[in-house]
Amino acid sequence: MKRYLYTSKSVIFTLLLICIACNKEEDAVTPDIPTTPIAPIAHAGNDTTMYRPYKEYVLNGGASTDPDSNIVSYQWRLMAGPSAVNIKQQHFSDVKAYASELTMPGNYDFELTVTDADKLTAKDTVTVTIIVPTEVPVCSDPKEFIFKDLIWDYSWIMEIDIYNFYSNLPANSQIQKIYIKRDNSEEWEPAVYLAESSGYTLHTWDYGNGILVIFPSENNMGDDTPDVKIEYCN
Repeated sequence: MKRYLYTSKSVIFTLLLICIACNKEEDAVTPDIPTTPIAPIAHAGNDTTMYRPYKEYVLNGGASTDPDSNIVSYQWRLMAGPSAVNIKQQHFSDVKAYASELTMPGNYDFELTVTDADKLTAKDTVTVTIIVPTEVPVCSDPKEFIFKDLIWDYSWIMEIDIYNFYSNLPANSQIQKIYIKRDNSEEWEPAVYLAESSGYTLHTWDYGNGILVIFPSENNMGDDTPDVKIEYCN
């Protein structure tokens, strides 16, 4: 009888030790610590200087980032400018907005506010400078910029639209000539300014609403992704 009681006490003591050990292991588990939300980083784009008054300019906040990857809105406003500007944006979640009526020369300062799902915000500004040239400079050794693998648009007529193309050129640049090169060719074909072209045998280009538009010389170029070269002086 004594031996049985002794054995029972040993079993109970062992179980108590196991329970104490389990409780210590539970206490040793590191509790979940909530992470602190991080604010986004706004990027309104690079400052741009352009000749000719723009009727429309594309504001692009697509370079903005957020460590939490949860940006929910991009909101633009005109901070300062020589004339009133109308900013259109279909949804605040769209990275692009369209500023129209930049018809007066001067500096237009736009502010971008980026907001994330945690209601944290960041701001950045971009300045668009409009200059009206007195005359187009001519240079004997023009520089060039090439847009690669562009796509034809069939909205209402076959064309290539290049938005804010001046932002790819140095400030105060003036276009001298425009060329187009097809996929299966090494030849740069000249594109003539639409107002100076004659007939429909030449590629033509036009400029309006902040867009450089290239029209084809043929109507069967839909599968072609040509390059466009701009020669300019500055």
